[in-house]
Amino acid sequence: MNALRLCLRLRRAPRRAGFTLIELLAVLLILSILVAFLVVQLGDTEAAARIQIAKQLLAKVRATAENYRNDNGAAPPSSFLPGQEVANDGLNVGAEALVVALWSKKYEAGGLLNDLRDGLVNSDGDRSTKQLTDFETRELLEIPDPWQNPIAYLERADYGLTNRRYRTLDSATGEEVESVAVAFKNPSTGQYYSAQGFQLISAGPDGRFGSEDDITDFDRK
Repeated sequence: MNALRLCLRLRRAPRRAGFTLIELLAVLLILSILVAFLVVQLGDTEAAARIQIAKQLLAKVRATAENYRNDNGAAPPSSFLPGQEVANDGLNVGAEALVVALWSKKYEAGGLLNDLRDGLVNSDGDRSTKQLTDFETRELLEIPDPWQNPIAYLERADYGLTNRRYRTLDSATGEEVESVAVAFKNPSTGQYYSAQGFQLISAGPDGRFGSEDDITDFDRK
């Protein structure tokens, strides 16, 4: 008899239909927190990956420039020669002079940068008055970093220059900005890094030269 009464009570008890509004809101809040966490984590992972790619790219370009020095007795210049008829006070000069040196007179970057050739950019849209490279264009091209900004190049003869302006993209806004790339000095000795050679610099994640996130092909203390 008691068992029968219990069964009747269970049948009469109202069934709970789904989640309440408060429970649904709580679930949505938890999901939004998880999504935000994953987005941050993925963003940090992507940024770290790009930095590593930039370092590998600079090392590869350095090896190519060293190969050029071995073949020609001097590193590629980071300024244009008088006969090239390009002003050295414009934008992206060092980057453009490097490409001209590596891809002219059939040198083809010593065959070490074939995978970069089709990815060269012209971030400031300038051209030379005469053919300076082996390409079928007079555009003054640059080697881009993972953020599609030109890599700055400074040969030791130009280490003291402070007017080497570069046009890049601000990573936060996507707007074009200009900043100056200068050669780095060792704070302990006051001497330039790679004093007898050259420096390669990426503007890094923020797209601006001269900031803390600049990436170089040498270790900075």
